[in-house]
Amino acid sequence: MSQESLFGAPVPPPPRRSAVQVLEELWGYSAFRSGQREAVAACVGGNDVMVVLPTGGGKSICYQVPAVLDHAAGRGATLVVSPLIALMDDQVRILTERGIPAVALHSGGEWADVSAKRDEAWSAAVIYASPERLASPKFRAWLDKIGIARIAVDEAHCISEWGHDFRPDFAKLGGLRDVFDVPIIALTATATDRVRTEIAARLKLRDPVSIVGDFARPNLRWTVQHIQGHQARTERVATWLLANKVGKKSQPGRAIVYVATRKRASEVCAALRARGLDAGYYHGGRSDSARQNAQGAFERRSRPVLVATSAFGMGVDLPDVRLVAHVQAPAGLAAYYQQAGRAGRDGEDADCLLLYSSADAVTQARLRGQSPPPGVMAGWKALQDYVFGTTCRQVAIVEHFLGDGGEACGRCDVCVRPAAVEAQVEASREQAADRKAEKRRKAAVADNFEVTDAHEDAITEFVDNLRKPLGKMLVSRGLRGSTAKAVKRKGLSKNPAFGRLKHVPEAAVVRAVEEMLESGKLVKKGRKYPTVWLPDKKVRTAATPGAKKTRAPRATGLKGALRTFRQKEARQRRWKPYQVFSNATLDALATEKPRTAKELLEVKGMGPVRVGRFGEQLLTLIAEFKNS
Repeated sequence: MSQESLFGAPVPPPPRRSAVQVLEELWGYSAFRSGQREAVAACVGGNDVMVVLPTGGGKSICYQVPAVLDHAAGRGATLVVSPLIALMDDQVRILTERGIPAVALHSGGEWADVSAKRDEAWSAAVIYASPERLASPKFRAWLDKIGIARIAVDEAHCISEWGHDFRPDFAKLGGLRDVFDVPIIALTATATDRVRTEIAARLKLRDPVSIVGDFARPNLRWTVQHIQGHQARTERVATWLLANKVGKKSQPGRAIVYVATRKRASEVCAALRARGLDAGYYHGGRSDSARQNAQGAFERRSRPVLVATSAFGMGVDLPDVRLVAHVQAPAGLAAYYQQAGRAGRDGEDADCLLLYSSADAVTQARLRGQSPPPGVMAGWKALQDYVFGTTCRQVAIVEHFLGDGGEACGRCDVCVRPAAVEAQVEASREQAADRKAEKRRKAAVADNFEVTDAHEDAITEFVDNLRKPLGKMLVSRGLRGSTAKAVKRKGLSKNPAFGRLKHVPEAAVVRAVEEMLESGKLVKKGRKYPTVWLPDKKVRTAATPGAKKTRAPRATGLKGALRTFRQKEARQRRWKPYQVFSNATLDALATEKPRTAKELLEVKGMGPVRVGRFGEQLLTLIAEFKNS
């Protein structure tokens, strides 16, 4: 009901702004992009919405503009589920600079800060929270009291086991519909039809309006080169950077060089620096300050080349990235498109260069582990089809997401040099066939190799000279004189029988060890990780001679509670306990008893990802033992 003025005349309510007016007043754009317009209209209409827009397509506008309209109309805040603390904080900073009240509720600050943020949340238009925080029933109940008008799930492919970045905590978000009976908008940059279907089912979307953008990036040149050897691939990237005058502070443009492992990140960075390029490196194993410094130097262009693992890139929107190169293949085609799509955000020409080696399949198999989600293997197969494809690269990418690839781009390596690409693929397939044939030949030689008593004597001598039991593979490699790092670490070259069977195929040595175990000439020690030992030889211990062997007392108190917490999380995630946090980190937590998220971040081994994932539960657990 309108109020009356002092003279009795009704005072009209303030005029309601349209979505376009909000966009122009707060963002400075006179019109929405394709996809944004339809998504905002669907949100304003009260619908559930599924938004799939390519990297750099402006997905956040799709829920932020409706959030401003909802807040102005008194309908409440928009709850945004986001996977990264840094990304949430960055979004809040940008929104508040535009005069939009926003807050991120996570465990990345002092409790006083968290309390202040909770106060701010009552008047916020946008509230960011992590899926881990939303797992708390108390937190959801508190949000319900504030009043939620809409829920936005960013990076929604994380909820799908067929998505390229499945996260178990996202899978629990389906319960949000039961608590907040409000419209939901799910947003992602990389989702096939199968992934979109699973997102809709898990989030319990009701007849969602589906908006799928155009995945074609006409300003990007897509290229695949089959190059064996780490050094050759690094040299190829350096050559491109130097030839195109990218990679020095005095030159325009930036470059991102993606690698699959942390070790390769530092190695490639060092190699590029040796060629005179201003490069830094970024991966999840570096300290918070080191990662921030590396990203800051890249954004300021003091180091315009950044070598990084997949840990870098989410939320990064820099206009002048002229090259995104992969010197090791990523986990799948969706991950590749998301990472490569960070090139050419300014609309100018940019290159996406994927350097593939047969060794990448081995690396990715090791990174995947034994029981990856089904979508991970599907994504890897799609990447293989892309790498060994001889049709337009852009068509292949668009077809993967939309089912129809459209017309050829006329710019990729296949479009420009079809005969050369076909020859490269054929040569690579032939090399792969030759490697398989050689592997079969070696296996046949090993199978037919006759193990003699002399060979068994060498094995017995080698094991007899060990200080501790070893696995059969290390025993075999030591006998063959391997120079592998694991062999060097164990000091096996000092064994008198080291290299005694260097002329014997490794598979034959392993078979001989297994036969000796079956016959009782050797015995197994240990259960989980069986090792090889002599039946009549005692295993040396560090205990004082004659002292009784006693079992270490079971941890109690806070340390015991932390160990139980770690085991529970590891079981739920199908991880090894050390992947939750190491014994050293566990001991530090029990000793230092951090009381705030800031103190938690200072514990060795606890980075932003672990704090974001486990911080709130850990602080609650530690608080229970504050007087112990």
